[in-house]
Amino acid sequence: ATDPMRTVVVVNANSVDSLTIANHYVGLRSIPDFGLVTLEGVPTGTACSFADFRQSILQPLLDELNARGLASQTDTVAYSAGFPTAIDFSAETKKFDPWRKAFTPTGSLNGLTTLYSLLGTEELLFAAPRANFYARPPSSVFDINPFLGADNATWEMAMTEAAAGEFAPAIATAERLLAKHPMQWPLAFRRAEWFARSERPDEAIRELRKLSKAGLLDRAMLQDGSAFAVLRRHAEYPQLVDSCVESIVERMPPVPFSARLTFGVNGLPVAEGTGIRFLLSTCLAVTHPQRGNTVAEAIESLRRAAAADGTGGPAEFYFSISSDVRAQTRKPLVPAATLLLRDLGHKVLIDQETLPEGREALMGAMLGTPNYDWAGKRNKILPGGIVENLTSTSGVLHEANSQTAMTELIRAGAAGTSGTVYEPFALQFKFPTPLLHVYYASGCTLAEAYHLAVESPYQLLIIGDPLCRPYGDDQNEAFSLTSVDDEASTTIECRFWRGQQGMSRIRQLDLFLDGKLVRSLPPTVQRIRIGHEDLAPGHHEARVFAVSKHPLAMRTGQAITFSVGRRAAAGQRAASGELGRLPVADVSIGSTLVDGRSVPATTVSVRAPDAQQVAVRHLGRRLRTADGPTARFEIPFSRTGLGPVRLIPEALVGDVWVRGEPVMIEIERPGNAGVDVIR
Repeated sequence: ATDPMRTVVVVNANSVDSLTIANHYVGLRSIPDFGLVTLEGVPTGTACSFADFRQSILQPLLDELNARGLASQTDTVAYSAGFPTAIDFSAETKKFDPWRKAFTPTGSLNGLTTLYSLLGTEELLFAAPRANFYARPPSSVFDINPFLGADNATWEMAMTEAAAGEFAPAIATAERLLAKHPMQWPLAFRRAEWFARSERPDEAIRELRKLSKAGLLDRAMLQDGSAFAVLRRHAEYPQLVDSCVESIVERMPPVPFSARLTFGVNGLPVAEGTGIRFLLSTCLAVTHPQRGNTVAEAIESLRRAAAADGTGGPAEFYFSISSDVRAQTRKPLVPAATLLLRDLGHKVLIDQETLPEGREALMGAMLGTPNYDWAGKRNKILPGGIVENLTSTSGVLHEANSQTAMTELIRAGAAGTSGTVYEPFALQFKFPTPLLHVYYASGCTLAEAYHLAVESPYQLLIIGDPLCRPYGDDQNEAFSLTSVDDEASTTIECRFWRGQQGMSRIRQLDLFLDGKLVRSLPPTVQRIRIGHEDLAPGHHEARVFAVSKHPLAMRTGQAITFSVGRRAAAGQRAASGELGRLPVADVSIGSTLVDGRSVPATTVSVRAPDAQQVAVRHLGRRLRTADGPTARFEIPFSRTGLGPVRLIPEALVGDVWVRGEPVMIEIERPGNAGVDVIR
């Protein structure tokens, strides 16, 4: 599962809605300053061209991630409000005669971000039936050639060798590929088959036993009479069959997402250069005029979603299979989803109606209707619930439209929903399958569940908290952090509440400093030393995340803060050789003049002895800078947004920017009295 340290929040610097929603989400999810990217020059309006999206949104974002060293760490991109949600790429399709009618040339903000590595392809491969290799493909294609590049031909060579009865070279080729692509378990299955065909049953049984132990082998896979006939005489064969699951559902099992992984055509990770990288992406909120949510509705949805983590219990999941083609499109996978959700302890409702009515505990619902009155049906959506609707234009929020807007479901209490930003036609691969709810109820985050379920997400707008995860906390282990500081280092002690028993369920500990992953450690490490010699002076935060051994790698984290002493870091000489004190900020509410008129503003006074310059940071950017050791900044609300605003004082001492302790200030709408300041 993903976590706040692997999530980047993207903000429009010139949108008060965007700044305000980002302020709230940063507080709810403890997103570090390092994971916030605030963009200037975002296209105005609710839709934009493909060229403007790439030039003014996506490329500046990717450039910033690369500059910060976050490209391989970032799993999830969460857009705040204030961005165009519909991206027109019709100009790029003119070189095709004709362009494929079913792939209408308008993409979504988050969908094209997910497929970022395909946007520059001449063939516009992002608009393809299976552009998202992370999505779970049909189980029947588990052993197709998964590779792009040179290894595609190597795979085909192994198949050709085996077809000719040359099993020894085929096995050797498979072993070379497995050494390079260890997560491509279908290769191990093929190798087992070739062991069996070449009268090497012990080796075949050994290979198949490994797959069975991992839950990857079902009994039907052993029914190939010609491939595994020789094994039926083996003493261990009956035991092997008994250890296999009875059947694998129609789709490959889910895997946790990582931006560091390159995915192959069959949905499994492959080595760099032989597959495609992706990003998870959602919009935290859409506040477009007419069809968007209000800022208050968006904030309330995000609050409910954050509070839902780990609270999921037995719940209801609803699937409409009415005669409407919108519902019929996703009907084939409803039985599989039903079976799996019931195995997880949930109640599944399958109905010929278009909407549920009077349900009290909905965690998920799959609809298929152009218009509806959700409020009139008196349903209660549980915190964290996903309710989404397959129809043509529920995601068309950038212009007037007759179909019910997807934002109605956010208004009704859903933590996540989705809809297409242009006519998609009734094509299953453009929408999440019913297994979306299975992935979510199994412990995936909202973003993971969606991207596991949509094979062609290029025009699907997803609104919701990408980190929401109601299920899976039973796989986490609680732990606490304490620290001891001296002049040279900070030592963190990590203590699991259940001691060795808890530690045994953890795969690794990930250590982040100021938002950046610095190392992964075995869970047996109880003390972590952080040397101050490589850190800039100032305020720092360390977070440790424990990653469970569960196949979905659920995570839970704790944080501590510390300060690095008075001397500048080695090789970074301060002007006087000493830092008197760390920079400090005092804040108050006042007003300032903008274009000759008085507007509400936050007054921030920053002071730091020996500083050549002082500054104040907000949402990942240096918002104001002034020469000298002290400064008073008057910052209009339009530059910070409202809500819980986190401000970080900075000072330039010598050639080192030193950060002080953040200050939180709650900014209410103009006219409301009072201001709360929390250090």
